[in-house]
Amino acid sequence: MRSSLLLALELILVLVGIFLIASGIFPFAIILLFFLAWISLYLRHMGWRDVGLRRPPSIIGTILLGILVGIAFQYVDSLFIGPFLQQLTGEAVNLSAFSGLKGNLPALIASLLLTWTEAAFIEEMFFRAYLLNRLMDLFGRAPLGVAVALIIHAAFFGLGHTYQDLTGVLDTFVAGLLLGILYLLNRRNLWLNIIVHGIIDTTAFVLLYLGLVSS
Repeated sequence: MRSSLLLALELILVLVGIFLIASGIFPFAIILLFFLAWISLYLRHMGWRDVGLRRPPSIIGTILLGILVGIAFQYVDSLFIGPFLQQLTGEAVNLSAFSGLKGNLPALIASLLLTWTEAAFIEEMFFRAYLLNRLMDLFGRAPLGVAVALIIHAAFFGLGHTYQDLTGVLDTFVAGLLLGILYLLNRRNLWLNIIVHGIIDTTAFVLLYLGLVSS
């Protein structure tokens, strides 16, 4: 009973945090959600290692696979997923938040630092290692429960990117599904996810810097 009440309270706080991010009231609420996840694990006598932040079987292999998967997803997204979603919604992904990135090396460096900390590291720890596991606690670990948890956690991930408008939310939802599935297939080891997430964002920022993608 106590664990059920704790889970319900956590998910309510998660909804509040996602609302703060989506509404633009507090875009960096992901930091608060990260500490919520940390407290949740502590109350369950767990640590980040228990949900994926542990040494992978092969460090070099994980890095190389992460680079390959990240670049491959960005390629498929640019050529197929993005254009399909744009045709579906009638609007392009809104990248105006990154309009100052083209040809701006200091802005690129700052964006990459943010990518590999707040995005690749903290977002993966919260959305995959914490939220996906809590949703599977709620819906069960049977295939249907896992599928529902994957969809809901990816929806939250997409809503955290509402500044990119509807197409951006849907595109991020697809990325969230990929990252969630990757996390589960990799026996809930988080390092591959962190590298893939970082490479996807790094590739996007470099393309924006070079002017190969319009913002």
